[in-house]
Amino acid sequence: MKTQRYASILLLSVVPLFLSNRLAQGAGLEADMVIYNGKILTADSPDPDNFTIAQAAAVYDGKFIGVGSNEEALALAGPNTQKIDLEGRTVLPGLIDSHSHIYSYGSHFFPAGIRIDHGGWSDLPIVWTNKDDFLRQIRARALQKKPGEWIITSPRGGIGGGNTVLELQRGEVTRFDLDKVTPDNPVFVEWTEEGLVNTKALEPLLERYPAVRGVRRDDRGIPTGRLGGEAAKTLKYDFYPQIPLEKLGPYYYLEMEEFAAQGVTTISSRMNPRHLAAYSWLNARGKMPLRIAYSSEAVSLNPNAEATLSRLLGLQGGTGENMWGAGDDKLWMVGLAATFQIDGQPSLATACMSKPYPRESLNFPLWQFQFYGPYGICRLDSPDFRDVEAFRAAAKYGFRTTAMHTAGDRALEQYLDLVEELSQEYPDIVERRWSIDHCRFLTNEHAERAKKLGLVFACGPKYVYGGDKGDIGVFKEIFGQDVASDSVVPLRRLLDHGLRTTIHLDQHGFYSFLALEVAVTRKDVTGKVWGPQQRVSRREALYMLSRWSSEYVLREDFLGSIEPNKAADFVVLDQDFLTVPEDEIAMINPLLTVMGGNITYTQPTFATQLDLPQVGFRGNPTWWKRGTPEEARRATAP
Repeated sequence: MKTQRYASILLLSVVPLFLSNRLAQGAGLEADMVIYNGKILTADSPDPDNFTIAQAAAVYDGKFIGVGSNEEALALAGPNTQKIDLEGRTVLPGLIDSHSHIYSYGSHFFPAGIRIDHGGWSDLPIVWTNKDDFLRQIRARALQKKPGEWIITSPRGGIGGGNTVLELQRGEVTRFDLDKVTPDNPVFVEWTEEGLVNTKALEPLLERYPAVRGVRRDDRGIPTGRLGGEAAKTLKYDFYPQIPLEKLGPYYYLEMEEFAAQGVTTISSRMNPRHLAAYSWLNARGKMPLRIAYSSEAVSLNPNAEATLSRLLGLQGGTGENMWGAGDDKLWMVGLAATFQIDGQPSLATACMSKPYPRESLNFPLWQFQFYGPYGICRLDSPDFRDVEAFRAAAKYGFRTTAMHTAGDRALEQYLDLVEELSQEYPDIVERRWSIDHCRFLTNEHAERAKKLGLVFACGPKYVYGGDKGDIGVFKEIFGQDVASDSVVPLRRLLDHGLRTTIHLDQHGFYSFLALEVAVTRKDVTGKVWGPQQRVSRREALYMLSRWSSEYVLREDFLGSIEPNKAADFVVLDQDFLTVPEDEIAMINPLLTVMGGNITYTQPTFATQLDLPQVGFRGNPTWWKRGTPEEARRATAP
């Protein structure tokens, strides 16, 4: 039955090629590239169960000019056309990752001893055991610096372990302690949701922004050096030393190549101005092996969001199908990261919850300390943040808000309340595609409310994959297994409500096809199934990482499917995505990735066999998460 349906669809697929063929021949065009003898999953239908499966496609000037049979596509070839015999291999549209922090993922390419934070140089983390040891190490860093040079680091050690150190959280180290060992250098030590500065770093911040939120003070009103919320972020934006673009850009380029090796041709990411400057530097030099749709952080934790947005008017806007974002087809703006998150991390007890975190948890030992209270950080009603002001300004000036992390159920409910309120004053919000990213917890009631507001979702299968030690384990301990299984990344629920839904990677090394596999199987790293009722078909999963993701990045007329007049973005696979066993989807490998008709990645052996150039990422991909037994052993280790 399936074979007959595919055969019928294949015949239908010739129609658009005939039209393109006549136009091409009339104009005397010769295709730049023809791929043939393949199984091309075009995603050319709004219905994922009814898309065309074609044999071949022709490319000219970065776009598809024909999709259909071998004969019709090869008729568009000329003596200079690059012809690639796929020998029956499967082809997908270029994958579109709707949420990843690509600028930070390139850190593994940095030279030894070098870190880049927020677009500027930073020092390696400090490993320490007590306050005196910590201060000695800070002093040692200062002795290696010139007067006035920044010391920017993070702690590793102490009682709390990880990136949260009890002595710092409890305020046992103050700016005055830092002043004794670093009298000539500004210092910023950042952990979890907060940081600690010395006087050299604090004074210029308070001089410029005397009312900035998040500056911790003692009983006498004197700043202790602890910074949270708006203050910590503003310090980074305005005062961090910056890396010259010609030094930062090449690292970013290498990470883009690595994404292309996973079959990704477009990525959506929030960006601060320095990130954007580096990618713009690359784009101006034709060094973009990946398309980047970005969400501007111009008002994220901004002391004056409205004044900023009134000066950015016109860079992004519109409603419905007529939305725009400034830029070109390699780098463009899709919205505002009005805030990069409205709560924190469930594993650290900083996600905003309606029920308290239990203090005792084997899998989440930091819960015992409850640094931010029993319900976590609820930024929309916290005095440390101006997030509500940022959302109001975005609504007022016609912007779309995107790339917003949310985790806890209470945070999501507060956000829905806010958008409902804003939509009363600005009714067109429901047509602006405001987004909620991650889908870490979402009930049927949340989905019904979101539908009325026209919200778009970017969801992370990785939150299921983590199992008992990840997000789904968090919600299991707070709400019970049945609720957690049904509410963490509930893709079926979102689709059944007719909501625009995508899946994203959001973790360096979380493999693109592993995300597809988890969406289909709902299996965690150990093989346990969570909430099978929230599974989606592999065709739906493909759409979430291609066609539907193109709507998130405001390019549905240009990206997301293999059709004439759309960008020639595609990936050739070593296995058939539609027929490989579900538990082996993550074992699929891209052999060839093409973006805008240009090859951005070739698998070395495949390239040799087909006499193609050796292009793109040539690092070691074996550490990518792909659902292997070794990953399961690490996940269950004590």
